[in-house]
Amino acid sequence: MENQENSNTNNHRSFLREFHQILSGKRSLARAAFNRLKPGQKRLLLEASGIKQPTTMIYNHDGSRFACTLPTNYDHLSDKELDSLSVGWRRLQSIINAFTLCEHEDFKKNIKNQ
Repeated sequence: MENQENSNTNNHRSFLREFHQILSGKRSLARAAFNRLKPGQKRLLLEASGIKQPTTMIYNHDGSRFACTLPTNYDHLSDKELDSLSVGWRRLQSIINAFTLCEHEDFKKNIKNQ
């Protein structure tokens, strides 16, 4: 179980590391790397970068409505948003680094008998 968690952490790190290397180099490669991120990874990166994902309101025939978040594609980002991705990447990297210092026991819930 612990090996699987370590491999997942390393996998997430490799995605972020690859994206950062590409982002600081060629943007055409960054497009492919960004679009390969899983939806949750994109959402975290965009949130850390201060970029709001586009949403639309969907109205039902009964008058109810709800907001739907649209998938984000690299081509839909502005130049300013693309520049802020590196800020978001650094924020995520610092969070990942902080969690790697923790032990598995730090995340176990302690139940006290009363």
